[in-house]
Amino acid sequence: SAGADPGPICYGKGNKITVTDANLFLGMLIPEYFLGGNMKIYPEKVKPYIEKLAEKLKLTPIQLAEGIIEIANTKMEKALRVISIEKGYNPSEFTLFSFGGAGGLHAVFLARMLGIKKVLVPQNPGILSAIGMLLSDIIKDYSLTVMLKEKNTNYESLEKLFKVLEKKAKKDMESEEVKSIYIEKYIDVRYKGQSFELIVPFDKNYIENFKNEYKKKYGYTLDREIEIVNIRLRAVGETEKPEFKKYKYVSEKVKEDAVIHEKTVIFEGKEYKTKIYDREKLEAGNKINGSSIVVEYSSTIVIPPFANAYVDEYKNLIIEV
Repeated sequence: SAGADPGPICYGKGNKITVTDANLFLGMLIPEYFLGGNMKIYPEKVKPYIEKLAEKLKLTPIQLAEGIIEIANTKMEKALRVISIEKGYNPSEFTLFSFGGAGGLHAVFLARMLGIKKVLVPQNPGILSAIGMLLSDIIKDYSLTVMLKEKNTNYESLEKLFKVLEKKAKKDMESEEVKSIYIEKYIDVRYKGQSFELIVPFDKNYIENFKNEYKKKYGYTLDREIEIVNIRLRAVGETEKPEFKKYKYVSEKVKEDAVIHEKTVIFEGKEYKTKIYDREKLEAGNKINGSSIVVEYSSTIVIPPFANAYVDEYKNLIIEV
C-alpha cells in the first residue's frame, strides 16, 4: 500500500507499484467506473513501471502483476487463519463476509485458499464500516483484578463482585440515556504458574468453560490448580436498528441494461472475456457466471472463472466458489 497520498501509480502521483496497480494491470479494475466514475485513474501510467520491474526480475509483466496479487492474498490468508484455524474453527464451515472498497477484488481467491464455499458481499460494501459505526451499540467495559484460587472461591462470591461492576455500568449507561441495556460477564482464568490467561464466559460452569476453551486452543488440559485473575463486565446499550428491505425474486436472467460491456481480464495467466455488470441494476434472483466483474460506487467485485454468483432477497451478492 502507498496510502492515500501519494497513493498507487494509477492515481497519478505515486511511483511505487501497489496491489491496486497490479489489479488494474490485470483488468480487474474498470477505470471508467472507479468510484462510480467520479475518480480518474491512469492505467497508462502503470504499464511502464510494471514492465520495467518485470524485466529486472526476468518475469513477464503478467507474472509480476499476478505475483504481487498472490503475495497480498497469502498475507491476508494468514491473517484469516489466525482468527479461524488457530482458534479451533474450520473456515470451510463458514461464509466469508467481504466488505471494503477492495475486499471484492480478493475475497473469492481467499475463500478458495481456505476451502470456504460461499462469499457474501453486501450492498455498498465500501461504506459498510462507516454504516456500522453509525448503527453500532454503545459498549462499556469494566474490569477488576481479584487474584483468587479456584478452591477459595465459588460462583456466588464472584457474582457479588460482579454486582459492584454492574451497578457502575448501569449508572454510566443511564447518564447517556440508553434505554435498552444487557450485561455480559467474563473472567480471566489460568493455570497456576502461567503468565497468560484465557477470557471465558462467566456462569455457574465457569471452570468447565475454562477447561473446554483451553483444550480447544491447545489440545490438552493440565492437572494443576486454577486461578481467577480478573473479572470483566461488558455493558451493551442497544441502539435502534433499521429493518432491511426484502426484495421479491424477479428472474435468474440478468436484464440487458445491467451488462455494461465485455472486456478481457487475466486470471491465473490466461485471458478471459469478462462481462462487466452494474450492480445497481441487478435484481433479486439474478445469476451471474464467472468470469465476471460487478461494479458499484464504493467497490469492485471480481467473480473468477471458477466461481458463480446470485443476488439474494436482500440484494446481497452471494458468490459460490
